[in-house]
Amino acid sequence: MKTITVFLLALSVSVVLGASNAHAAGFGFYGSYGAGTADWTVDSSYSNSTDFSKRTNHLGAGLVMDTAPARDKLFNYQLNIGYDRFSNNNGSAWGPVDFEGVLISNNFGFGGMISPTTRLWFGPELRVELANGSPSSYSNFKIRLFGIGIGPVLGVNFNTGEKQTFAVKAGYQYLHYTGEGNGGYSHENNAATGYSKSYDYDVIEKLVYINLEFLFRTSGDR
Repeated sequence: MKTITVFLLALSVSVVLGASNAHAAGFGFYGSYGAGTADWTVDSSYSNSTDFSKRTNHLGAGLVMDTAPARDKLFNYQLNIGYDRFSNNNGSAWGPVDFEGVLISNNFGFGGMISPTTRLWFGPELRVELANGSPSSYSNFKIRLFGIGIGPVLGVNFNTGEKQTFAVKAGYQYLHYTGEGNGGYSHENNAATGYSKSYDYDVIEKLVYINLEFLFRTSGDR
């Protein structure tokens, strides 16, 4: 899993460097909020599979790069790399859980200028996430997740001033996480234990999110 993440990160950085050298681009910051549901399947050597569902919330912030924030160009590539806080609430297992991790989002947009200062684009988004957390009631039970997601994304860039772009991006993600949990908790009894137990997880999350982004454009972009 770590090998896949390192490869995707290296690929993303290569795209960024290639885009910034060959063309103008925009660089800046983003903040993100999302909400959805997650369906968990628990497999272990202690019992048969256990299924449960939880509501989810995401809060994130990080760095953003876009290859064409203000140009009337058919294609743009946008990269987000940042921190993501992934909260699971409700459901029969554990109670609330807060995960923290790293998010890499690759957006492949198609669009163009719809006014002299506004660019509209849409396309697919590929997301990779690593997250770690513990249930609030069972802090010694550690959960690690690795997720890959895909879905549509829509962005609107508002180009203000000579070098600034404010963007709003919204999307839907279908995420598949795999992972494991270890520690003093039993899914069979939904209670703490005096010894360590291990579980494997398979999680499907359906997420709707919105990003607010602020970028500074390089001299070659408009």
